[in-house]
Amino acid sequence: MPAFDTYTCNECGTAFKAMAGANAAESGYCSPVCERAGKER
Repeated sequence: MPAFDTYTCNECGTAFKAMAGANAAESGYCSPVCERAGKER
């Protein structure tokens, strides 16, 4: 069973869990909303 790691969102600072290598883990954003906000800066 795959293990989930804990990451911190680059935009809002919220801790979230994702599998290593997953899109969320690679981008560093916990949600599409945070990803969009982070890239607009």
